[in-house]
Amino acid sequence: MRLTPTQHILITAGGEKSLTLLLMTLFSSGDKIAVDEFTYANLIATTQLNNLHLVAIKNDQGGMNIEALKHACQNNNLAGLYIMPEYSNPTGAVLSVARRKEIATIAQEYGLKIIEDDYLSFLSKLNPERPPKIMELLPDQTCYVCSMSKVLASGLRVGYLVFPAQLAQQIKNGFFNTTVKTSTLNTAIASMAIKEHVVQQIIQNKVTLAKQANILFEQYFPTAPTNQLTDYAFFRRLPLKNVQNTAKVEQALANINIRCFGSDRFQINASSNDHFLRVSLSANKSLDELETGLKKLRKFLQKSNLI
Repeated sequence: MRLTPTQHILITAGGEKSLTLLLMTLFSSGDKIAVDEFTYANLIATTQLNNLHLVAIKNDQGGMNIEALKHACQNNNLAGLYIMPEYSNPTGAVLSVARRKEIATIAQEYGLKIIEDDYLSFLSKLNPERPPKIMELLPDQTCYVCSMSKVLASGLRVGYLVFPAQLAQQIKNGFFNTTVKTSTLNTAIASMAIKEHVVQQIIQNKVTLAKQANILFEQYFPTAPTNQLTDYAFFRRLPLKNVQNTAKVEQALANINIRCFGSDRFQINASSNDHFLRVSLSANKSLDELETGLKKLRKFLQKSNLI
């Protein structure tokens, strides 16, 4: 990856803060932004607060479908594109090098402002294809977001926002008018962890645990979708059958003390017939606790004829 000039980087109070800042500063009320048909739930809520409209782009096996994106650009007067190329939340899709280049070409043709959410940035090195960031392919139109919450700790609210020169003034103005100052203590902790190579050690530990957790998951759900990063994933997508409302499944699971997220909460296009659970593998105190939960989850889904 090319080095980014420091004047084009902001240290923010986390990835969420970066996304909110970009939505507020790059777009105007009523603007339309293309997203995957299932996308990050917090983004959905934030765009609604800012009166922005999300346009769902159908996915295929490789992620965001190119023809669907092109059609949306031609018919919706899109202003922007939000995308998670590395293990998208909640589907787990990973964009190939070819797909990234195709998306960048369309975004360039239609002048879309891109928000690249790289919340699991450290997984890039585990992807054998070593794909480029969208920011590298289209640096003049892409704002790149990553944070330390998944890398170090969820409570460490430090994010990094990289932006093109032509958007610098409006982003900086928006930052200083809404944030004033990022926590110096949090920033110092994150910086020291990087400098002293603590981050690399924590990442390696998390990757090791994630691999063990995914082995467990596949013992109980061997037919769940896989890709080149599912060995190290923090969550997995579990397709459901015979269901029209995953919120009801969520509630039924909550009643037996299992918390999973259904696809409805991530859905933009209500007409989709794709229903699934997003099963977290990283929110448990131990692998034993995870296995107990997976066993209980499988029993419930089999008894309810949902898998």
